[in-house]
Amino acid sequence: MAFKLGDVIVDRLQFGYGAKSNGTPLYALTQLTEASIEITADSTDINDKDGNLIYRKYTGKKGEVTTTNAFINLAVAETLAANDAEIATDDHGVVMPMIQIVKAGETLDITNYVEGSVVVSSLSPKGSMGKETYTLGSGKESATEFYIKHTDEVKDSGDQHITTPASDILTPPTAEGETQYIVKYKKTIHNGAKITNTGKKFPKAHELFFKALVVDKCDTETLKGVIIHIPSFMPSPEFTLALQGGDSQTMDYKGAMMLNACSPDQELFSIYYIDEEEEDI
Repeated sequence: MAFKLGDVIVDRLQFGYGAKSNGTPLYALTQLTEASIEITADSTDINDKDGNLIYRKYTGKKGEVTTTNAFINLAVAETLAANDAEIATDDHGVVMPMIQIVKAGETLDITNYVEGSVVVSSLSPKGSMGKETYTLGSGKESATEFYIKHTDEVKDSGDQHITTPASDILTPPTAEGETQYIVKYKKTIHNGAKITNTGKKFPKAHELFFKALVVDKCDTETLKGVIIHIPSFMPSPEFTLALQGGDSQTMDYKGAMMLNACSPDQELFSIYYIDEEEEDI
């Protein structure tokens, strides 16, 4: 029996998937809470002498996509920045800013810090930063100086070949009445990434897919797959990073569908309903 079009109910949105036109994957959105596609068009009305609508002509069809991801997605942030992320590896270190709080009388490991980048300030329990200027000292406790102890790497020539890595340990000042210090410095990181969003570059168009699980209204026990394919999606560079805890860490991702003027069917998007049972993953 041939498949017949009819009502389906969306059970949930499974994921989104972005890729270049040559198939190279860009990102996967596995925490989508919602996604919507809105198609609009320009209209021209033809009225009679009394103002009654006789005919309406539609032109200029446009599509907008709006999604909400439950978390910040760094791959999407990279796409919107239009700059390739700088990935830190064992062979390629990336210099990054570091800011940490150390209690008075304790030490802080700042191994791989950039020389000359360390700034130490007192920080009261109320959150106010002291105006005192602390300088790098020679290795003795001081009320006006901090010091950094460097230990070289030690290689064991024995049978177990145990190596003790190099380290840099900061000891804060011993200023009277201070309970903690805030330390800002730069450090070479070998496991992480740097994403730079500039005012010069904008995101590029790419393919966008959504996959949802649906059920037939007359067979609500069987999940089926629906895939939405947008062949030319232009992301909007506008987005919000919600730097907060709790359950409001969403990231909105939106953009426009672009018409392929060189395509004979000028596709905006297609819906693929796959009439096969899907496993609930």
